[in-house]
Amino acid sequence: MKLTKLTLIIFTIILLICFFLKTTLLQVYVADKGPAYNKVLLQFPVKPQEKFSIKWTHSVSLRPVIETYKIEDDLKISIYEMIFDSFSANLPSSPDYNTIWEFNEDHIRVYNYDIIFDAVPVVIGKVVANHTLYLRDNIIPLKDIYKPGGFVKIKVVKKSFIKYIIEEAFF
Repeated sequence: MKLTKLTLIIFTIILLICFFLKTTLLQVYVADKGPAYNKVLLQFPVKPQEKFSIKWTHSVSLRPVIETYKIEDDLKISIYEMIFDSFSANLPSSPDYNTIWEFNEDHIRVYNYDIIFDAVPVVIGKVVANHTLYLRDNIIPLKDIYKPGGFVKIKVVKKSFIKYIIEEAFF
């Protein structure tokens, strides 16, 4: 009987710790208006100062573009750098503000941006773009988790550890 009470007390303490312990998560969620609006499609534990990238193929130049972002201490997301190898529509065409440009043998690197997002917007390419999220060893084509042409956002949130575990186990 005493063992059962002790087990129950220990279980309750662990449950309370998991309820109050927060984890930081990178989430990809639906931004399209409609029934799936705000639905979380994907989430990964992350840490401030960690980086992730979105790699995609430009629809006009048909050349690769890599946008790398950094998770700030306040959980906002800054543009860390952009790498591309040819100029095209909607890509930077010259230095502006404080950006720094490096012209390398096979690519152009633009960095030192002063742009911060609460959530990074991404319209998933229908035909060519193949927007792909790179986070550590995870490589996730966004068209595999939501419809091509769909609008998603990427944000960083804090969530109770127990809520995160329950969502991952049951949803």
